[in-house]
Amino acid sequence: MTIPFHTNSRQHHALAHELTSALATADLTDDSAFNREVQHFEQRLARYAGSRFAVGTASGTDALTIALTALDLPRGGEVILCGFGFFASAAAIVRAGLTPVLVDTQSEGYVIDPAAAEAAITSRTVALLPVHMFGEAAHMRRLSQLAVDHGIALVEDCAQALGAYHGDHAVGTFGDSAAVSFNWSKHLSCTSNGGAVLTNDEHQIETLQALRAYGSTSGFWHPLFGLNSRLNPFEARVLAHKLPHLDSWISRRRTIAERYWTNLAGVAVALPPVPEGMSTHVYHKFTVAHPDRDRLRHHLKAHGIGSMVCYPHLLGDHPPIAAVSRSEDLTHAKQRAATALSIPIWPELTNDEVDRICQHIDDFCGAS
Repeated sequence: MTIPFHTNSRQHHALAHELTSALATADLTDDSAFNREVQHFEQRLARYAGSRFAVGTASGTDALTIALTALDLPRGGEVILCGFGFFASAAAIVRAGLTPVLVDTQSEGYVIDPAAAEAAITSRTVALLPVHMFGEAAHMRRLSQLAVDHGIALVEDCAQALGAYHGDHAVGTFGDSAAVSFNWSKHLSCTSNGGAVLTNDEHQIETLQALRAYGSTSGFWHPLFGLNSRLNPFEARVLAHKLPHLDSWISRRRTIAERYWTNLAGVAVALPPVPEGMSTHVYHKFTVAHPDRDRLRHHLKAHGIGSMVCYPHLLGDHPPIAAVSRSEDLTHAKQRAATALSIPIWPELTNDEVDRICQHIDDFCGAS
């Protein structure tokens, strides 16, 4: 029996009656009902995330673009983010008319190194964009203080980390705003795509709402140049019914992570750091590292186990980003790109399946 890297099939099977009933009762006769679905989910999401407001969008990438655009930062200004990560984070910066500056990860883990971020700040820096990679909360207290000390904006990329904390505060509540993704692969997922901007700043709301609707604040008046990026109301209803389950799903992901740490202790594969002190992890991904990563992936595939290389290229290696960005020292980030392999951690995995994955990793490392 194969174990896919990720699937929502078991989750949706368990929720089939609940989701079917929810969608069947959607009011298709009243246009305003569509708006109410989105507003209802936005209110519930804001409460869960610990923010005052949430603005639904068509994708997490759009949410990040809109969040940056709403701040009206100087065109071409530099935004510091980690050089290891998914293309969308850097692409959103470019789409917002800004310049990515790529810095290193911490020596352990996959999030931005605050010291590297501080060293990259210049008179051209307008914002920090920490990505809570794989669900691991970045060191937000240090990054928030950097933003305050240098008078720059702070926008969090929470696409993989809804529900994670740093200290007593949820990620997404530290900066000017934050972006969340509900892509089908996320730990809170809709059936296709969706996203949201979180903010505590009431002065941003009208601008954020306009930017997702062609820049329109009312009727056919467009004072801003925005996107066509509304959250689908059917997806909003799916998300609203899934949201109450999210904490239990995160708890199961953490239990699986603990089982990985126990089973793989002493195995010649590098495990993600155990969260200590201030930060928590929601395990959107469980990512190991091995110098012969590609052969390990092939070994797992041969035994019916899915995995994914996240991410094999640094952000500055992609031609559209290379053309407009600058990179600092990326020693640790390069190592992550060359060795990281994400293995299954969706919450419906059984203990037996987790043990099977561990056994095949152990077999490969022992043979190597």
